[in-house]
Amino acid sequence: MEDAFVQKLRQHIEDNLTQSELSVEELSRKMTMSYQTLHRKITALTNLSPVQFIRLIRLSKARTLLQTTQLPISEIAFEVGFNDAKYFSRVFTEEFGQTPSSMRAK
Repeated sequence: MEDAFVQKLRQHIEDNLTQSELSVEELSRKMTMSYQTLHRKITALTNLSPVQFIRLIRLSKARTLLQTTQLPISEIAFEVGFNDAKYFSRVFTEEFGQTPSSMRAK
């Protein structure tokens, strides 16, 4: 049941990946639970806050796009819901330990 919950949550995030304004409040409505309940459940299942969970899914999709397409990095950033390419590069580097451009080179 917990895997089904995480899968449903992940699917909703992926379906709305381009929406930079995707919020935890919107997710809680979609999952038909309160903000606090959603926060507790996500944290218990993933050891991440809801915001961190959303960002991880965005960055994982960006990594896949970097490795499988030739789209410009700024376009990939927008494609996964980041409005600022510099911020995208910074959090990508923090998460994966290498810049988006070096990820592409591999």
